[in-house]
Amino acid sequence: MTLITKYPKAVIEADPTVPVIRITRDFAATPAQLLAAHTDPVLFARWVGPESLTTEILRWDARDGGEWRYVARRADEEYAFRGCFHQITSTRIVQTFTFEGMPDAVALETLTFEDLGDGITRLHAQSLVDSFEGRDAWLASGMESGVNEGYAKLDALLADGAAVAGSGSSSGATTPAENHRLVAGRFRACVHGVGSRWDGPTPVAEWSVRDIVRHLVVWLPGLLASGSDIRLPPVPSVDDDPVAAWDAHARAVQAVLDDPATASKILTNPHLGEVPLAEAIDRFYTADVFMHTWDLARATGQDDTLDEATCAAMLDGMTAMEEVLRSSGQYGPRVDVPGDARVQDRLIAFIGRDPYWSGA
Repeated sequence: MTLITKYPKAVIEADPTVPVIRITRDFAATPAQLLAAHTDPVLFARWVGPESLTTEILRWDARDGGEWRYVARRADEEYAFRGCFHQITSTRIVQTFTFEGMPDAVALETLTFEDLGDGITRLHAQSLVDSFEGRDAWLASGMESGVNEGYAKLDALLADGAAVAGSGSSSGATTPAENHRLVAGRFRACVHGVGSRWDGPTPVAEWSVRDIVRHLVVWLPGLLASGSDIRLPPVPSVDDDPVAAWDAHARAVQAVLDDPATASKILTNPHLGEVPLAEAIDRFYTADVFMHTWDLARATGQDDTLDEATCAAMLDGMTAMEEVLRSSGQYGPRVDVPGDARVQDRLIAFIGRDPYWSGA
């Protein structure tokens, strides 16, 4: 049965009395599915914007008061956007929206998901901008084609059943490439937020902040070179420019995971055996980036919140093979935490860090 919608394409209108843009669009989906598509970073990155752009989520905290930031790229072009979620309910999102190329032009957006019944939900999107001139500039920028191309991608996701529930994190990623894009993007945001604190202490006693990046940039190229035909390109010196080193390294890893040929490649390792290459990167390297995000954020006074579902899944998996992990020397002794500690603290304690570490 084909669901019929009244607005299969976005209707974009300018209010004649106030600087407001209104968008109306129907989707063959429930309000919960549309909410997930707008609040789950993995799903959001897959549909937002025109076909010619790819999206990298750099920060995403989908809760009242949480911040978000993403970058859209096309060849050498890069466009960054940021905002704050003011309110998220089951049928409504209120947030700010800023294009960083025009940092003073902040829009207040309200998205409402209206259940029309029969599997149809109508999206009402309203953007209050700073002036009529600003509103008219948005309308003249080609936003209509970008909005409709993005919503067409969302239609396809919904038809595939991808947006059936929100994960709010890397736990919603469907492929190793998507998981790395999200996890490495969050780590990148922390790297860019370090400022001048590169030589400061970290929860890993023998490491400086710089050493966290050094560890991640160094060990994966060695693993790939010893067990596959993948050779990652050299990156700038971590000592000279850790930000450039991380950015170049993350782009190279992402290119490997995005390459269709990677699906047929195998990593061979005396300790791991033969493992599909993308799976090996996902299980061992991307998981390491996820955990070291806490180290980096905690050491530099940034938001160190990790995704709860991902923490729980990792803790369950590692607990089941704790003896092997401990004997390998991969993690230090487990740190004692209260029995009712949150799952993130229990994961950090499991790998030998003090989840309440606050400096040297």
